[in-house]
Amino acid sequence: MSNKSFLVTWLLSLLVGVFGVDRFYLGKVGTGLLKLFTFGGMGIWALVDLILVLTNKQRDKQGLPLEGYDQHKKVALIVTGVVILLSIIFNSTRGPSAPVSAPAANQAAEAPDAEPAAKAPAAEAPAASSEKKVGEAFTADMGNGNTAKITILSATYGPSITTGPFDSPAKNGGYLTLDVLWETEKGETTSNPLYFKAKDADGRSASVELIMDDQLGSGEIPAGDKARGKVAFDIKSGTSTVIITNPILQEVARISVTP
Repeated sequence: MSNKSFLVTWLLSLLVGVFGVDRFYLGKVGTGLLKLFTFGGMGIWALVDLILVLTNKQRDKQGLPLEGYDQHKKVALIVTGVVILLSIIFNSTRGPSAPVSAPAANQAAEAPDAEPAAKAPAAEAPAASSEKKVGEAFTADMGNGNTAKITILSATYGPSITTGPFDSPAKNGGYLTLDVLWETEKGETTSNPLYFKAKDADGRSASVELIMDDQLGSGEIPAGDKARGKVAFDIKSGTSTVIITNPILQEVARISVTP
């Protein structure tokens, strides 16, 4: 059992999670700085960490569970629910923002002999990452010279991804579940389910599910160490394209998946 308090971690995650203070408290300085500079991954990372704390899946730097979860979990769930509800009510009662005035019409037509404006050169499209296959390991640049070897060991499709009170039916037919092996090759990398996205055969995007059994954890992995867990998407059946990014949201790989 960790000497880090669940109650303190939950309060920090709820109140100042976008600044990474909860991760600093847990000793995760690297991801704390990254979370601070990205304002909690524009709020998404902060929400994921809050859910991980509330479901007792957040760990300290040594990988130990937080102290005091059983004593305080009910209060934490109730207070978090009230805060979220009040936030929704407050945002829904705010008046609409003032409409932006339309830009003024062009004041005068160009003279017949006026030289047409030169076209700006088109920006070069970034090079697409190479497409990988299920079962194929590949090395991903995770920034600052750190690299990770990532392998999607298997892909399955089914109606459920978790048990208990958080279980919910899929809205798009079922869940695509990936079994992911993450190994740090150089430096220290951070695994995070938010680095994964998916698109179905029609190009519709699906975000990663935040609560599931045996989920890929979010945390630092030193060189030579590895982590394994699952990442899932609520998506229609058939061939999907899984897109993997690094902490600064640069695409590192695309994987065509047919469960």
